[in-house]
Amino acid sequence: MDAGTLTRYWHHIERLGIVPLVAELNGKVVGHLDVIFSSELSLGSFLYLDVLTIHKAYRRRGVAKSLIKEAERLAKSRKARYMLVQPQQYEGPSGLTYTSCGFKKAFDVYDLEMPVNQSEIPSGVRLVSVPRTQEAPLDTHAMICGWYNIGAKMWDYGVNPDVELLHAFSAHQLALSALTNGSVYFLHLGQNFSDPSTGTLCLWAPTPLEKDALQRVLQAATATASWLGMKRLTTKSVERHITTLEKAGFVLKSRGEPYLAKELE
Repeated sequence: MDAGTLTRYWHHIERLGIVPLVAELNGKVVGHLDVIFSSELSLGSFLYLDVLTIHKAYRRRGVAKSLIKEAERLAKSRKARYMLVQPQQYEGPSGLTYTSCGFKKAFDVYDLEMPVNQSEIPSGVRLVSVPRTQEAPLDTHAMICGWYNIGAKMWDYGVNPDVELLHAFSAHQLALSALTNGSVYFLHLGQNFSDPSTGTLCLWAPTPLEKDALQRVLQAATATASWLGMKRLTTKSVERHITTLEKAGFVLKSRGEPYLAKELE
C-alpha cells in the first residue's frame, strides 16, 4: 500500500474497532484475519469474522483454522455470544473451512430489485443528510435491507465512502435521514459506477416496525434514486423482511450466500 491508502485503511480499522489477527511461520507473515466485535438489534452480541487471507504458498496447511481458533479464543475472552461469518462460497473451499471448524448455517440472504418509478417525495417525509460523526444506530434500528455485510460495516460504508474511488468513477453515494411520524429512518443510496442506471439501497428502521411509515420512506428512497438517473434499485435482505419489501415493489431474484454461526459456551 502507498502511504495514503495505508492511512485510510488504518482509519477504517479504528472506526470499526477491527482486530487484525496475523499468522506467522518461521518469522514470515503467512495469513491474516480481521475480526469485528459488534452488538446489533437483530443479532445480539457477536464476533464477526471478516477478511481472511492466506498466502497461496501456505494454503492447506492449517493456517486458516489456526486463525479461526484464535478468533474463537478472543471471542470467548470478550464474552461474545457467538461468531458469525459469510463465506464467499458456502459449498466451496471457504465454506468448508468454516463448517469444519464447527460453524453451521444461521440464515439466508436474498437478492431483490425494483424499478424506480417514483419521482416525488411522499407528503410527511423529510430528507436530510447524515453527518460522518453520526453513530451507527445498531441498538435502536433494524437493518431492513442492505445485507451485503453486517450493519456496522454497511453503516461505515454509507457515511464514510472512499471519496477517491467515487471521484474516479463518478458514482454517487448518499447517506440520508428520513424523518416521518416523529421517527427517524436511515438510508444509503449507492450508484453503480459501471451502470449508473442501477443503484443499491440500505435502510435502517426503528423498532417496533411501522410498515406504513416504512413504505413512505422506501418511496422517498426511490424518488431520490430517480433524481440521480437511476432506473433500478437492488438490495439484499433476510427472510423476515422479504414480504415487507415485496409489498413496497421489490421483486425477489435469487438467494445469495448464507451467514454461518458458531455458538460459544
